[in-house]
Amino acid sequence: MANPTIKKPRGTLDYIGKDAEILLGLRSLLLKEAGLYGCTPIEVPMFEENQLFHRSVGESSDIVQKETFDLKNKGDKDYTLRPEFTASVSRAVLENKLYTSPDMPLRFSYFGSVFRYERPQTGRLREFHQYGVEFMDSKIDLSSTLDAFLLSLRSAEKALGHEVEAKINFLGSFASRETYKAELKKYFTPRIDSMCDDCKRRLQINPLRILDCKVEADQEIAKGAPRVTDYLDEADKKEFEAICSSLDALGIHYEIDSELVRGLDYYTGLVWELYDASNLSLGAIGGGGKYASLMSQLGGPEFEGIGFSLGVERVLLALSDERKVEIALHIPLDLMIIDFEKKGKANRLADALRNKGKNVFIASFSRAMGGAMKMADRKGASSVLIINEDGTLQLKNMKTREQKDIKEEELLAL
Repeated sequence: MANPTIKKPRGTLDYIGKDAEILLGLRSLLLKEAGLYGCTPIEVPMFEENQLFHRSVGESSDIVQKETFDLKNKGDKDYTLRPEFTASVSRAVLENKLYTSPDMPLRFSYFGSVFRYERPQTGRLREFHQYGVEFMDSKIDLSSTLDAFLLSLRSAEKALGHEVEAKINFLGSFASRETYKAELKKYFTPRIDSMCDDCKRRLQINPLRILDCKVEADQEIAKGAPRVTDYLDEADKKEFEAICSSLDALGIHYEIDSELVRGLDYYTGLVWELYDASNLSLGAIGGGGKYASLMSQLGGPEFEGIGFSLGVERVLLALSDERKVEIALHIPLDLMIIDFEKKGKANRLADALRNKGKNVFIASFSRAMGGAMKMADRKGASSVLIINEDGTLQLKNMKTREQKDIKEEELLAL
């Protein structure tokens, strides 16, 4: 009996060939855009102590409640595959004492896998990629706020090749939010029996999260709920007005959505989401916001931060075929070698040419001439080198189809 075929885990993807080229091209494009804003790339572990996410992401978030990938304990600590980057970047800043740097604000960019145990569907996977940035400072000022928002907007636009829609809201300080949460609880308590189980749980833990419910009937009930902007203190109102005025002056189109809340508990102040108008069924392709007290929760100073992430797989789903071709990181094949001598000369010549920066592919011995030439066309090879049984060389230009004898020293001089 044959061994059963092993398949990739549900909710994951293989990136092969053209798909991998598009993914790598998108990565290069986005990290280059972040570099224009002074961001330094950062790599953090794929797993952390699970208390990092429980403390920072928030116990009321769906990520902690039901979506984290917790690893089997093999020592004295429990670990979790990262469900997002912000907490890990904050931990790295603290552990490496980067907050003592004289160069503020700290600006980091990232692109990598994150993991959430949710039901796979279009645009939602159990392993997916996020691109994003985090700005950190003792105080996030208006300039950093605008730069973070603009970077998210420009990144999405450059990836897709056209404008995107932005929705913003302002959650206010922790004090404002506590007042607002109390009012939400008053509103939802007499209505909660008809709402979903998640909303019932959220009412007790964090009623603000009810506004993020995706159940249509619950969304209708939430439309009558109080608005967070009605409970902002004067400082919050002035900050939000300054942000909106600055965006207006920059000519940035946005919509104020009073129902917009982010899925993580650490957000305060400005929050936003980005949408592709031609692919609204994908939901938000990215979002971000300002946060405070995150580093102090982890044992560090009272720093603030602002950041965003784009869901890379959602961006990929939104790309047109033409845009995929434009951003694909394709490495051209300079030379394919067809070796009929089979004495190792192909490898020696290929090694010499590769040392000069040439991209060289050696066809399998099993390939006949016709099949090898067709493969060279499929791979887009510029030229084909034929090593005959007697060791002589012929070079074929795949564009002009001209073929000529060539000496080894001539080949290596190209």
